[in-house]
Amino acid sequence: MITASDKYKLALTGSHTALTRVVVLNPNANNTYSEGDTLAVASGTLTIDGRRNIWRQATFVVVPEVQEVLDPLKQITVDTRLRLQRGIRFFDGTEEWVTIATLQVQEARETLGKAGLEVVAYDPGSLVSDYSLVTPYAPQDISQQPLTTVEAIQDLVDIAVWDTITWTVDGGIDIAVEPPAGTVFTGSRWDAVTNLAKSLGSVVHARPDGSWRIRKIDIGPQTPVLTVESGIDGVLVSTNILRSRREQFNAVPLRWESPAGGGLVFLVDNDSSSPTFWNGPFGRKPSSEQRVDTVTTEAQAIDAAAALLEQFRGYTSSISFSMVHNPLLEPFDHIQVEVDDTLEDHLIDAINYPLAGGVMSLDTRKVSVA
Repeated sequence: MITASDKYKLALTGSHTALTRVVVLNPNANNTYSEGDTLAVASGTLTIDGRRNIWRQATFVVVPEVQEVLDPLKQITVDTRLRLQRGIRFFDGTEEWVTIATLQVQEARETLGKAGLEVVAYDPGSLVSDYSLVTPYAPQDISQQPLTTVEAIQDLVDIAVWDTITWTVDGGIDIAVEPPAGTVFTGSRWDAVTNLAKSLGSVVHARPDGSWRIRKIDIGPQTPVLTVESGIDGVLVSTNILRSRREQFNAVPLRWESPAGGGLVFLVDNDSSSPTFWNGPFGRKPSSEQRVDTVTTEAQAIDAAAALLEQFRGYTSSISFSMVHNPLLEPFDHIQVEVDDTLEDHLIDAINYPLAGGVMSLDTRKVSVA
């Protein structure tokens, strides 16, 4: 969940004025960005999907916030980044803003007769997609010394991104482990990053502020960050729920190999409160056998299988609800949702977020029984 003050969080469930803007970030000669003009967002949508490499993708229309900025097209080019922010204006006239995305401009289109500038922008994960592995990549530094798996992930991303990256590596990730000797990647840079991350039981993504995170995928119940209820004090207006068994599994077989040997680990959803509990009415439905080239030990295989199981287990649900927008929610956040007068624990996979009003919709999975 994105950080904000308690005052901001409280205002989200009450009466307030919601604002959306972008701050133009102009590139400098020393590989940094400086703030330029601020533009208002007239319409558009931000999609945040934790199942993709590029988490944040947005299409929106910007207009001058002040009269002095006459032509947004002169402020925004395909070299530009945009800091997309959601603000609240409180009754005392003060404002608080949170950054919900830092985006690289993909397209900027100005149409005669139409007000504003149409912008398509993606988070910095798009830069990793743009730069495929032109030559085979072996995880080692310039002196041919092997890199750790974490260092290799950071190196693959750093090379593709123009500015200097700030990294966060979650606790519980083994920062000393190295990829297997002789590991070489070709083709997709993202495939290399995700394969390395799988061996750590993690995913890699750009954060709202433009920094990057190697995120540990933890299996098991977690404390919900938000309760979405109906009623006079609630924010839930309507729900549209789909339940599905397709692509839902409650066990993961993962094979690991090394020069000294190998084996198979088989992890099951052993949480008795989970709707896909291995010994429950959901039945026993393992995924196909998984292989990750960068996994060479049983311990790594267990971590990788646990991370995959976390992404498989739980009922697939599509929940749409009308509410005062909560821009603080992110994929992998746990929330409680009222369904048929019962609170269910759900994990967010994706968010579709209108930037100028409308229904905020989420793709979630029911992960445990409340």
